[in-house]
Amino acid sequence: MRKNWKTIRSKGRILLFLIGLMLFSQNSPAQEADVALFEVVVLGIKIGELEATRDKNRKDSLVYEVNSQVKFWFFGGVDVRFQNRSFFLKDHIVKTTSTSKTNRGDFFSLVRWDGDHYQVKADSYQFENRIPVSGPLAWCSTKLFFEEPSPQDIFLSEVYGLAQRIIQVEPGVYEIEINGNKNRYYYQSGKLDKIVLENPIKNYQIRRVK
Repeated sequence: MRKNWKTIRSKGRILLFLIGLMLFSQNSPAQEADVALFEVVVLGIKIGELEATRDKNRKDSLVYEVNSQVKFWFFGGVDVRFQNRSFFLKDHIVKTTSTSKTNRGDFFSLVRWDGDHYQVKADSYQFENRIPVSGPLAWCSTKLFFEEPSPQDIFLSEVYGLAQRIIQVEPGVYEIEINGNKNRYYYQSGKLDKIVLENPIKNYQIRRVK
């Protein structure tokens, strides 16, 4: 009887230990993603909002994501929902996706690392691209929301699947020309403050809110 009681007590301790371990793992918060909020502005008028996130919960990898929604008038109302996602492994891009859903058509672009180059399948407004890009590369638009680049680094566009050199215009200000449009990124103390973008329809700005 005493032997059985010892066995029961031993099993009870093991059960309590396992329950405690489960509760600890459930109550231990995962590392929260970094979040940055912006507003989209044309001619001083707010036309939309943008949220950028950086997820660091994966081992040896990072996932950046940008979501925005804008509405404006251009020979009729235009409604655009936009998402960019970029996957990094050990500081290098391994995959990007870009999705635009509009009331005038939907577009999707995919860039994926394939051993010694990036495969490109980019479809955007009046633009298609299937030309591979040499790599690996370490910069794209989603990452620029969280980190200030180094001059002369190579930038990869998630939307167009094109690569271009990053030019420093002045301290904290960088210019990237993609598909004939020059975009400028402004940083204060290493933190992105705003982006001024050229666009075939209308030039616009993305300004930090939080």
